[in-house]
Amino acid sequence: MRKLTDDQIRQKLAEGRNYKRLYFELKDKCDSVIAENKQLKQDLQDQKQYFEGLIETQAAQIAELQTMVYGRKNRFRSGGKRPPTGTPRDATSYRRPKPPENEVTSEEHHAINACHHCGGPLTEKEEYTKFIEDIILAALDQLTQFKTVEKHTVERGYCVSCGKYSSAQDLRGQEVTLGPIVRSYICYLVTLMDHSYSQVQQALWDIYRLKISEGEITTILDARRLELLPEYEKLKETIRAGPAVHMDESRWRIQSEHSGYAWSMSGTTSSDVVFKLADNRGMDNAEDLLGKGFKGIGITDRYRGYKFLFWLHQICWAHLQRTAKDLTHLTCLGVAKQKRVTKFYKQLATIYATIRVYQQQPFDQVTRNSQADDLLKQVTTLCQPHTLDPKKLADLKAGMLEYGNCLFVCLTVDGIPADNNRAERDIRKLVMKRRKSLGSKTTKGARTMEVLLSVCWSLYNRDRNNFFPNFHALAV
Repeated sequence: MRKLTDDQIRQKLAEGRNYKRLYFELKDKCDSVIAENKQLKQDLQDQKQYFEGLIETQAAQIAELQTMVYGRKNRFRSGGKRPPTGTPRDATSYRRPKPPENEVTSEEHHAINACHHCGGPLTEKEEYTKFIEDIILAALDQLTQFKTVEKHTVERGYCVSCGKYSSAQDLRGQEVTLGPIVRSYICYLVTLMDHSYSQVQQALWDIYRLKISEGEITTILDARRLELLPEYEKLKETIRAGPAVHMDESRWRIQSEHSGYAWSMSGTTSSDVVFKLADNRGMDNAEDLLGKGFKGIGITDRYRGYKFLFWLHQICWAHLQRTAKDLTHLTCLGVAKQKRVTKFYKQLATIYATIRVYQQQPFDQVTRNSQADDLLKQVTTLCQPHTLDPKKLADLKAGMLEYGNCLFVCLTVDGIPADNNRAERDIRKLVMKRRKSLGSKTTKGARTMEVLLSVCWSLYNRDRNNFFPNFHALAV
């Protein structure tokens, strides 16, 4: 074996040192590339999850908008038979009841003396009674005076003692005005019947041949608001005095403010309701309805504005269940996520059904506390996050865990409903009116409408058969 020279050894050592240096340089570059590749993979995975969640959320929003515009697909249209609901109706339910004798305004006797077929004599004749109920329409009955016109001649004289004029009645205002009955009827059309001003004009002309301008309608409503303000404030006090209040809100456009919301407050022990029409969705509107020092229980949805308003707070279970049920109709979800959502909805519906069963039982504080604790444990387990949860389901679970102490006040306090359906029914009245009138033009109009709607709907809910006498008595 040939021995290396000193120069060759020095050359080999130099090459070794170069190789070693290059090795560490390449190793650093390789480690950097590996780390960068790992980070890029992680970023790619995060971007993928983000866009998948974004696509899922947008698809869910599109599905919800399609349901709002076109309605949910009816699975019975393809020929399937709809299952029967409720108890079968009796045949008499399709017939009008016989009116009492004191309501009969005229009678007519129809006699028969010969056979219609051959003209022969009739024997064993019998009598049958029939009734025809109808109304008197002013536009059809020209002989009856349905519009009254009172002519008032008012004397006015000059006092030679004080040098002033005196009159038997106040002479201010227009020469021709509308009476209290038609004013009450206009309020009824605008509030309970959801009529716009043009519809009020049309109804009064078609039925009573009475012309009225939009300015007159506005003046009548403004004047009636001033008369009903004490009753409006009384309604607030009555509802606040109860053990709990229902509250809800919805959009109500005030055109001069380019925004607006409608708020409702109703009690659990009466049928009264109070509305507030505001130019924003701020918590101060709910505080204004509740007043200072309110110590009752609030029943609402999970809107943040209600969170710190009440001493005790009950979250609406019907709202939670409806939100979960809507998720089961999202066809944009994959099979695995669809199963996950459906399972969650069924378990949530079971808990809600259990609450209703417990509420039917006699109230016992110890038993109810134990039942509430058991159900809270079930909710906590049910709402644990899962990788297959869509974003809307994850948000719903997080919201339920956040409001865990507000889910079972309906069990631990006697007489507290588990849902906010009362408030939703009340606010729906404003939603239906908003679709026709598109809200209020000015803030002043909103102030007028909130008073009229509150008083009219409260009186109507108390006794619809005597609404007009009760409402008319407040304004006379």
